[in-house]
Amino acid sequence: MYLIKLQIFLNFSKTRSYQSRFLQVGNLQIFLNRYSAFKENKIVLIFNYILAVAFCILFSSCGYVIEGSNPVLPNDAKSLSVLPIQNRTFKAGLETDLSEQLKGLLQSNSSVKLLPAGQADLKLSVTLLNLELPSSGLSKDQISTGTQAVLKGKAFLEDRRTGNTVWEEKMIQVKIAESEGNQIENISNLTLSGNIRELINRFAQNLYDRIFTNF
Repeated sequence: MYLIKLQIFLNFSKTRSYQSRFLQVGNLQIFLNRYSAFKENKIVLIFNYILAVAFCILFSSCGYVIEGSNPVLPNDAKSLSVLPIQNRTFKAGLETDLSEQLKGLLQSNSSVKLLPAGQADLKLSVTLLNLELPSSGLSKDQISTGTQAVLKGKAFLEDRRTGNTVWEEKMIQVKIAESEGNQIENISNLTLSGNIRELINRFAQNLYDRIFTNF
């Protein structure tokens, strides 16, 4: 009888030992799974952080403009002068409207001071080269594809302090397609049609973005 009880006790002890070991192994497996998941998440977080930093460095080094921001001028400049815009197109008055639009964009940027040419750090020179309309300048292929107006120009930005050219764009082009507005109207010296104004707005925005893009 004593031997039977002893055998039962030993069997019970072995069972408890096996259960204990099983629980320990199970807990260890759960811990390893959680640790593995933690490592994976940590690696993903580190990778995302590195990617975000690299993204910011890339865009800041190229000087891309984020809409609604106040980007700074290149070459650590604080002030800018927009020289009188030259108009070589057949439509007078375009230079006046472009100057107003561009200066309006610059004045909305709190990091930029507009100063006379002799005082500003940087000087922007702009020339309007050509205005193409269905009645003058646009090819048949352009008209057939819905192009209503094209405005071309050039510009360069000079550092007055050093006399060096910061950048130069020999061809800046913006256009309006048929789906974007009504048929182009004839314009007088001071009165511009809605489509022409939109064309100049786009040209001004293109110039504004280019001013702060230094690469």
